[in-house]
Amino acid sequence: MQDKPLAWAQSSHDTAGAPAAVAGVLVEHNMLMGKIPVTVITGFLGAGKTTLVNCLLSDNRHLRLGVVVNEFGELGIDGALIDADEDAIVEINNGCICCTVRVDLVRSILRLLDSASPPLERLIVETSGLADPAPVLQSFLADPALRERVFLESVVTVVDAQHAVQVWHDPVAREQIAFADVVLVSKCEALPAAAYESIERELRTINPTATVERTFRGESKVQMFGTCRFSIAQALDIEPDLLVEGAHDHEHDSSITAWSLASPGSLDAARFNTWMNRLVQSDGKNLLRMKGILSLAGEPRRYHFHGVHMLLETTPGKRWLPCERRETQLVFIGRALDARALSEQFRACAVAVQRDEAPPGSPA
Repeated sequence: MQDKPLAWAQSSHDTAGAPAAVAGVLVEHNMLMGKIPVTVITGFLGAGKTTLVNCLLSDNRHLRLGVVVNEFGELGIDGALIDADEDAIVEINNGCICCTVRVDLVRSILRLLDSASPPLERLIVETSGLADPAPVLQSFLADPALRERVFLESVVTVVDAQHAVQVWHDPVAREQIAFADVVLVSKCEALPAAAYESIERELRTINPTATVERTFRGESKVQMFGTCRFSIAQALDIEPDLLVEGAHDHEHDSSITAWSLASPGSLDAARFNTWMNRLVQSDGKNLLRMKGILSLAGEPRRYHFHGVHMLLETTPGKRWLPCERRETQLVFIGRALDARALSEQFRACAVAVQRDEAPPGSPA
């Protein structure tokens, strides 16, 4: 017995080639029907999706925005890094929303819409860096409960300029680019014009219809909200079976795993620095993504830690509150990860908390 295409009302979404005014009318029509617009943000591991989400939240504080964030590992880090109201954010951990936890995506969105007070005006969905967009989009297009409440406004894919060449041949990364209505090239601060032009040319060979723009720390000239860019016709050109339940079979590279931990107490910043620098020197090619929240001995603020291959960055965050339990949370995603060795190396960085300890400085 063959799977039958799922019912779907194409006219409310298909805006391919429509003038901006027409697209705006479609957005208004959907919102008058009580539906709220959804922006799906994709991009490979470490591309800068969370940075973009925070910029959107900061630039649109006048709107009541909800956020659904998905992570590949068991421990959720991105939710703590997103500056959204506590009741307006939902995390889906330990899986990819294009695979085993797709049912959780629908349930989480419906629960968020029902519980948020005041009601949400827009929704942002940040997928895992390993997520194929097709099943995610299928959820919004085919699930009856979601179709009554929300509509897809646009798919935004973030591409890391520093590692663009390395992901051209990854099938998931190419799918993320192919389905995009907007492609934002991140980390362009020190990128020569010729290098950016080369990246843009390659992006347009994968997706000739998307709006391509560079972004600096998540800031972009592209107006993200208010224009319905998503087109079912273009999506079906890429994935003809997009609306056929069960037709999409997506499998991740089995060599990619996640290691995560949450450890109370604080770290010695110098030891952590040394560990990270040695680790990226020896295993940088296998470390697809590292992220975390660090509790450093003698430092009153938490530090946000990010790494992609051999690039490391930390930035200071909010101060720890007196009532909070200080702890470090880390997630590493990569190939051939040795969980036991990573745990032992991490423990060597831990120190007992001393109230009179002088701040040791932040990691590199």
